[in-house]
Amino acid sequence: MKKALFQKLSGALGVDVHNKNLFKKAFTHKTYAWGTGNPADSNERLEFLGDSVLNLYISERLYGIFPDAEEGALTRMRSHLVNTKRLAKISKELNLHEMLEVGDSFEGEISEQTSIMADTFEALVGAIYIDSGWSKLTEFIEKHFAIEEASDKLDSKSRLQQEIQKMYAILPEYKVISEEGLPHKKNFIVEISVQGIVRGKGCGPNKKIAEANAAKEALTFYEKKKGVRS
Repeated sequence: MKKALFQKLSGALGVDVHNKNLFKKAFTHKTYAWGTGNPADSNERLEFLGDSVLNLYISERLYGIFPDAEEGALTRMRSHLVNTKRLAKISKELNLHEMLEVGDSFEGEISEQTSIMADTFEALVGAIYIDSGWSKLTEFIEKHFAIEEASDKLDSKSRLQQEIQKMYAILPEYKVISEEGLPHKKNFIVEISVQGIVRGKGCGPNKKIAEANAAKEALTFYEKKKGVRS
């Protein structure tokens, strides 16, 4: 089993293995470690480390790719990329369940255990980081995470701002053109302009919602414009 493990790591996954004991531990579930009387040999510590370095790298990349995204938007994008379900999916695609050692007490199909599959991927990340360093780890992460696609999780105002800055190196301008209704039941109408030209209009019970709706309309305009160009 262990020989097959190193062959798969260096072959299909393209992972360099220098410290074999480290990768043995990465694929040792706690039920197996307990069964051998060596609970410290489980992959839990590597999982802890892998979780931290994975989130650090994804955070760093998002910070660089989206320089104008606010903290909340960056958090949403990171959560979209790094979560138990997604990590388990990547783990299954890499067939990591075939390499994981589990104890006799383990019940069920390993590949269907979402949290265990996610933990195994994080343990592998931790092992690569210790064994090969930051540079090799980032190469591995980039193969399995489409980080730029996280922009889909940006709110409409953030996405529009990104688009306008790429196209014109300026910011869109929002203007409340109408505020009607009773104090407890108001309706705001907001226009959004780019280079002095109105590109979207939105309404809502508060300024924030009205601006978001205006941004959606402006985004639709620019998406159509890009479609015509292509």
